[in-house]
Amino acid sequence: MDLLAASLINGLVARPVNLVKMDVLDFVLGLSVLLRGSVTEKLRWAFNLYDINKDGYITKEEMLAIMTSIYDMMGRYTLPSVRDDSPFEHVEKFFQKMDRNRDGVVTIDEFIETCQKDENIMASMQLFENVI
Repeated sequence: MDLLAASLINGLVARPVNLVKMDVLDFVLGLSVLLRGSVTEKLRWAFNLYDINKDGYITKEEMLAIMTSIYDMMGRYTLPSVRDDSPFEHVEKFFQKMDRNRDGVVTIDEFIETCQKDENIMASMQLFENVI
């Protein structure tokens, strides 16, 4: 299983799990947060997607690993075509925006506060509201 898939699954559950023995209830509870949770719960879910080692911080290395997986999944044949440095550029823009105290990591508080002030991010949080 690649890093993105593992991170998505671990993001859907309330606690780190053994992906082979994941409880269906854990999965359903995580999916419930994504579909019906408050904005803060959804933002926490998104933060946990990128916080690979679950230490409470998103590092550039963690973000780059996830972004590289996303860009690899999109493939090299998308239009416009993806440049090799696109994941790195995405990470740099993310940190310019989110790392408010410039200490090289993004905390959950920085992430939530910055997201709540961004109209585009807040609009995307409403994406799944009427799904079920």
